Amino acid sequence: MVDKIIIKYTKYLKDVQPPDKNMLPYQKRIKNCTFEEARHLINHLEDVFSTAPKEFSRGHIICDLSELIVAFGLVHVTSSEDRDYSRKDFPETAENAVECFKHLKILLEKLSPQERAYRRFFLIDAILLIATHGETYHWSNEDSIQASKDFLDCILKHTRNEDLSSLLCDEYFNPKIFKGILKKLRPMLLKDTWMLNPSSCYIFYWLLSHVKHPDLADYLGDVFPPPFMFVSYHNVDQKVIGIKCFDHLLDNVPPSLMVLTGNEEAIFHTLQPLIHLKEKAVIQILFSCILKLPMMKVKQKKQTYWSDCDQILLRLLTCTEFEHDSQIKILYLSHIRDLIVSTSPILHLKHLIVILRATIVEDQSHSRQSQIICLEILQHLVKWCWPRMEHHCFDILVCILDLQEQSTTYASSDAVDKINRISEECLTLLRYSCERKFKSLVSNYIEDSEMPGHELLKKVMQKECPILCIS
Repeated sequence: MVDKIIIKYTKYLKDVQPPDKNMLPYQKRIKNCTFEEARHLINHLEDVFSTAPKEFSRGHIICDLSELIVAFGLVHVTSSEDRDYSRKDFPETAENAVECFKHLKILLEKLSPQERAYRRFFLIDAILLIATHGETYHWSNEDSIQASKDFLDCILKHTRNEDLSSLLCDEYFNPKIFKGILKKLRPMLLKDTWMLNPSSCYIFYWLLSHVKHPDLADYLGDVFPPPFMFVSYHNVDQKVIGIKCFDHLLDNVPPSLMVLTGNEEAIFHTLQPLIHLKEKAVIQILFSCILKLPMMKVKQKKQTYWSDCDQILLRLLTCTEFEHDSQIKILYLSHIRDLIVSTSPILHLKHLIVILRATIVEDQSHSRQSQIICLEILQHLVKWCWPRMEHHCFDILVCILDLQEQSTTYASSDAVDKINRISEECLTLLRYSCERKFKSLVSNYIEDSEMPGHELLKKVMQKECPILCIS
């Protein structure tokens, strides 16, 4: 039985043809060989080496067998139409992968360190399988994930790299391994094919997340197109993957390069329509990704100019105002806080104060996380818009003092201490911004020891008021 398998494989080596350009070589390989046959070949490597034609070196055969064995642990096109998938669609993939990693260890031990080109081909195939089972997916399980991690450790020990990031961009291999992986992934990341393989976007993002600054800029032309396809897809999971890809690119590609290549504008106009989506998974990462765009950090020459930042902030304010889910409302508030750290909210000042007052005063859940975020927003609001604080001093005082009244019902905790600390900072800034108005409002209030926050106001009033210099 073993001899027949080896003879069949030897004949394949002689007649091997270049892979079909429209099909991954992996999917083509499993049509000509069974998993049992592949394992027999690896378990009888010496017989394979001695039987194979002389023109095929040991390194060549090892790489060919690694590609063959990896094919049985990957996810292939399961349907001619895109659809939703479940674990039932991949009944044996995880179990096969565990066996694949065991046999890849055998091949890795046989691979000579001097055969640099063959080591590169082997590592490309192996890392694709590692990426396929790198996290919890429909086609992976605890065993395949652990086997993936263990084999990655073996590879890093073999290549003497600290981590996967350094291995993917190791200059010892030319072209670098990440370049080879992108080339091999290309057929499954085309416009008409990527959605037919449910693993394509997950593998792409997993690998992309391990390539960082400064190496990522070298692959911008290769890694930039796929996220646009993911974001434009109707399924939320794929949209989230696409946004995560953009988020990673913005973290690891120089802002000047993003602007120079026009990629910044392309990302903004792709993500902008998504601000109307209501799915929590999208809300959680979308706005933080948009805020990383260089255009969101550029200070406008005129504060009366309506910018892209104002458009995003207006949407956030509108969503916050009419959102009834407390957890999603906290998400919106946190994004507002992050946005006004670097951008003046002066065009939205009245709207902001109305929303903050409603959230603090009327919110019956009394979420301390929500209260802290509201205070942090108020803090930045006073810093940015201090010349107008005289007109809004009363509303801001009401917000802070109402929080003080609510905090008296809480047991002492880190959250309460933080609320008191930020409240003091807000009141101090407010006093410095409009001292005369502030004193007129609180002078009688602080005399009544029964009123909430009177001790805090006394503490603020006792501070020396320096010359106003708020940046």
